[in-house]
Amino acid sequence: MNTEGGHLDAAAADTLSGRLRRHAERQGDVIALEDVAGRIAYRDLVRLVAGVARRLREAGVTPEACVGLTVRDEIDHLLTVLALLELGARQVVLASHAPATARLDLASRVGVTHVVGDIDSDRIAGASFIDVGALSVRASDDRPPAWSPTRPDAGALLLTGSGTTGRVKLLCFTQRDLAAQASHPPVDPRGGRLLQMASAEHNNAKRMRLYALHAGGTCVLRSGASLTAHGLCAALRPTWLELATVHAVALVAACRVEGRLPESTNVRVGGSRVPESLRRAIVEHATPRLHVSYGATEVGAVGVAAPSMHDTPDCVGRPMPGVEVEVRDEHGRPAAPGEPGDVRIRAPGMARTYVGDPEATARHFRDGWFVPGDVGSWTADGRLCIHGRRDDMMIMNGMNIHPFEVKRALEAHPQVAAAAAFPLASDVHGEIPVAAVELGPGATATAAALVAWARERLGARAPRRVFVVDAFPRNAAGKVLRNALAQALGVHVPPRAAGLPEDAR
Repeated sequence: MNTEGGHLDAAAADTLSGRLRRHAERQGDVIALEDVAGRIAYRDLVRLVAGVARRLREAGVTPEACVGLTVRDEIDHLLTVLALLELGARQVVLASHAPATARLDLASRVGVTHVVGDIDSDRIAGASFIDVGALSVRASDDRPPAWSPTRPDAGALLLTGSGTTGRVKLLCFTQRDLAAQASHPPVDPRGGRLLQMASAEHNNAKRMRLYALHAGGTCVLRSGASLTAHGLCAALRPTWLELATVHAVALVAACRVEGRLPESTNVRVGGSRVPESLRRAIVEHATPRLHVSYGATEVGAVGVAAPSMHDTPDCVGRPMPGVEVEVRDEHGRPAAPGEPGDVRIRAPGMARTYVGDPEATARHFRDGWFVPGDVGSWTADGRLCIHGRRDDMMIMNGMNIHPFEVKRALEAHPQVAAAAAFPLASDVHGEIPVAAVELGPGATATAAALVAWARERLGARAPRRVFVVDAFPRNAAGKVLRNALAQALGVHVPPRAAGLPEDAR
């Protein structure tokens, strides 16, 4: 390979670094990164990345290194990510919002050798510290880009997934994996302007930015701006606004006051289940151009429900091109349309194992498929619906009751914004379904009225108690922490359920 501005060989061209160089040569004036303070075109982006890569090398980062990132500024973070991909070193986010003990545990598990951070407290014992300020991330570099012989099939990006015991799962993706995932993104970023409300410290927010750059699109960044999603759309005019459910709820509240989004802005909501009530509120108050996606850290994007599909509860659209999805019944046979079953997924660039966790690997990766533990069904015309998680199943007097039945019934109530269901331990019945709800603005529905509403629709499967709460505990991606919610309500869940995943995808 020519490492000083020459042509890329086939292996390097398959990496994100190779794609960036191609974009710089063919569409150098196209904007790659933009925030309220300025813009960076592709021609300038490759030089900035090359400069950061040089300075990282000078600081001792080699392809054998594993670098932890605690970089809060969006542009600084992305330029450092791209420079590490250019160098071929592994990288993992040591999130600024994570407790120090969690950051240290994660760094120890993956063997972090260097930490790139903003402040002195970002240091990790046993790892060399590189102040991001010393990297002069945004300094111009007039030398030609020095392209390293990156290894497309070597581990590059370590991402974390949710765990059942409080310790996160770890996944390692190669540069070739990332390129394959970029071939089936949840939205088409070519020529588009993508604004992610979640920071690049979050897995899927980071990947969507990388997908956009892989395709030659524009990443529109918050970069610390205090503007709401509504204000950012007005100022930066993204064609795609990407939200977790928690951001979508905030968007609806803002649009009730500030008006609808610009007509040029499409909205995609993902990261967790999007209730019917929230879908209706977004369409009514923000935009009819609503897309709801389903995916997993392990496999990337799986499906997206287009604006015309929200009349089907829990619909997440048809599988993306190149993505295979099966729904199997309790006997392992393909489930009939409308019949809930176990979902399994096979996709380009998917993970094959959890790092250092053979038990979880055996449970979720089977015969070349990823088995997330989700319950889904097909519509008659081939759309996928995701209802919840298989392990959430409650058994009352021998009768199986799935939380998605309870959630769907309660969220159909016009005053309910969101619902969660979980089992209550019972010496007599085994498990009894109970639920909690968040009400919409100005709603006055009582717990007794909601129990009656559910009983009319579910009969014996209805929750015995409904708690009305001001707000659900949620993680940074907006997923409801069901175990934390149950604990806050003083509900004792059975030991089987107490250790289950905290959220639904």
